[in-house]
Amino acid sequence: MKKMKSTLVIGLLLIIASILGGCTISKNHILKGFYQSDFVDGYMVQISIQPQEHSFVEYIDNREVDKGTYEKIEDNTYRLKSDKQDLNITLDGDNSFEVVVKKINGGKPILMKNISDVPSYFKTKFDDIDQYKKLLD
Repeated sequence: MKKMKSTLVIGLLLIIASILGGCTISKNHILKGFYQSDFVDGYMVQISIQPQEHSFVEYIDNREVDKGTYEKIEDNTYRLKSDKQDLNITLDGDNSFEVVVKKINGGKPILMKNISDVPSYFKTKFDDIDQYKKLLD
């Protein structure tokens, strides 16, 4: 009887420790795939991340406005760098992050939601790409 009580107490302690331990462990997300904003000031921002090449391509309304590389700084924090930008992003619990596009949303952060773990690219040629690139200036 004493042995059964000890086993029961140890079992309950293991279950409680597992539950509490599971609640405190934060999931580290990996920056990869395709991220997209909602429409902000009539624009949609999209970022495609290629983890094998540590590269990104940024689009506004499907127009390529920037591309560059990224590096992991620490868990969930990355640095995106190009000729036009140098910014740090932090992945949230739902694998989203915020970016600032200077001339959209009054320069306030824009939420980028992870749409897919697979990067997407747009190859359509537009006549107004320079107009969209100026949104980053």
